[in-house]
Amino acid sequence: MAEKSQDVDCIVYNEEFMKCTWNHSEGKPNYTLYHWYSSQPAKECGNYIQQNGYNVGCNFSKSEITQFREFFVYRNGSGESGYELPLTRNFQLQNQVKLFPPEDLTLNMTDRNELILSWDAPENSLKCRMYEVKYQSNKDKGWQVHTINSQRKYGLPSTDPKKRYTFQVRSKINEYCGTTVLWSEWSSPVQWGENYTGTAQRNFHALMLFTIVPLLGLLIIVAFQLKGKRTC
Repeated sequence: MAEKSQDVDCIVYNEEFMKCTWNHSEGKPNYTLYHWYSSQPAKECGNYIQQNGYNVGCNFSKSEITQFREFFVYRNGSGESGYELPLTRNFQLQNQVKLFPPEDLTLNMTDRNELILSWDAPENSLKCRMYEVKYQSNKDKGWQVHTINSQRKYGLPSTDPKKRYTFQVRSKINEYCGTTVLWSEWSSPVQWGENYTGTAQRNFHALMLFTIVPLLGLLIIVAFQLKGKRTC
């Protein structure tokens, strides 16, 4: 069996493109990769990923990805040290999906003092996605983590006005559409509460700056004009 570091792993990123990669060690041959779906002829990789002149992976476009059908890769190679035993692996690509992190996280407070966290997600794929929401306040020692299925919002029933809360979200394909264990990376954090100078507050401060400074300048000009009239 090939060493784990030499194994081939295929990951489908956000259901948009795929990379099948392996590590290359010094003294090892340069590999070629062939791939096929069941009942189809094998094809060599048409877009190799290279590192220091050696093939270390293969790029696949969205049109080359077919889920719920067995996908095979065959890698072999030769070099100065001779031939190396070929490696064959098979995948179900719906189980190899790694989504991108959720984007556009937004926080809103309701009239009932419930803090609602929402984020963007494609409507047509929502039924196939699950999310983990983690949050903590500046007075907590650890994160609270909650799992959500087929939704794109989370409600925190009550908040302490003396605390500052930080939220992050990550996603993956749920059990209805695959058995992937690959979570996305965590989203960029959003915050709510005391001492947080967020976007809304920065915009407010900028608005005040651009409103008050010209007004003060105008008052100074008027004062000088009035003073000039009195001395005439």
